[in-house]
Amino acid sequence: MKTARQTVYPNKNARKHYRSFFHTWKALLIGLFMLVSPVYLFSQACCSGGVPLGGSLGLGTAENKSLQFLLTYDYNLLNDLMDGSEFLIDDTRSRTTHSAMAEINYGLSSRFSLTAVVPFIRQERSIRSFGGTNDFTATQGMGDAVLLVKYRILNPAKRPNSEWVVGAGPKFSTGRTDYVNNDGFTLAADMQPGSGSLDGIFWSYFQKRQVISPNLSLMAVTTYRYSGENKSYNNTQVYRFGNEFQFNVGWNYSLFISRPVDVFAYVRYRRQAEDLIDGNIFPGSGGQWISIIPGININFNPWLSVRLSGDAPIYRKLQGTQLTTSYRLTAAILYTIPFKEKILITL
Repeated sequence: MKTARQTVYPNKNARKHYRSFFHTWKALLIGLFMLVSPVYLFSQACCSGGVPLGGSLGLGTAENKSLQFLLTYDYNLLNDLMDGSEFLIDDTRSRTTHSAMAEINYGLSSRFSLTAVVPFIRQERSIRSFGGTNDFTATQGMGDAVLLVKYRILNPAKRPNSEWVVGAGPKFSTGRTDYVNNDGFTLAADMQPGSGSLDGIFWSYFQKRQVISPNLSLMAVTTYRYSGENKSYNNTQVYRFGNEFQFNVGWNYSLFISRPVDVFAYVRYRRQAEDLIDGNIFPGSGGQWISIIPGININFNPWLSVRLSGDAPIYRKLQGTQLTTSYRLTAAILYTIPFKEKILITL
């Protein structure tokens, strides 16, 4: 089989806390076990990997004068070809998106915090022709960064078992949008690391602890992205990704297996409007998705946690024909630097 390969690249302590970890491998094996299932779906346009910025905003508010670092790796395999809600058998096309995201959360006060997210994206696309030739294309680079101001609505002193945080801020156009193929043509918008637009992000996080059982919590996360325009798409055109709404609701149960461990499960509803190019609908874009997200959070000590999760689609209704997620895997590490003695960590 002949292979045509085209790869596009960009132009070129805090104090120590606990002395050791106990039974680390046992806890990690439990987490890995929960990932052995198909898993996250996102689509921006036909054959789109979709950069999961909205879904990555996983921190509430940091405690006053504490600094949180959340490092997330997201693997998204797109092999399912859908026409509306009908699954099509097609093994000639596949997509993979690798996303590495750094989220920083700083507590400005007991009610306000500031969050910044900086992603690094690698997109891979493979198309096999009827003649047996495999056309491989890859792009990679920094994606679009997000900056949010968050406010804790409920007073933690009066409502210690409830937390409601809202946030808003811009998504900046920091990622490249001008990658070209070997023939010199600009790659599709969904293959670029950036969107080329200034967007608005609106976010809400709610948690109710000690529901029915002292170890059970209920959580809900809502994200809305209002998309701006890329006015220099393909040099002469205007491209606008569809506005996106996400709602996640689920539960978290705390238990102890050699160390504190949280198991959780969410149901996610996501809706994205169709993309526009020069004011006209871009074919094969937009749709609605419902997925289930099981996972585990392992707390090694009050400052360090590891989260493992997966995302499996259970309902999809797309506009036109699109390549969408077969499964998705996510791993994250949270580290907190406290500048006050008493801290509270939420992952």
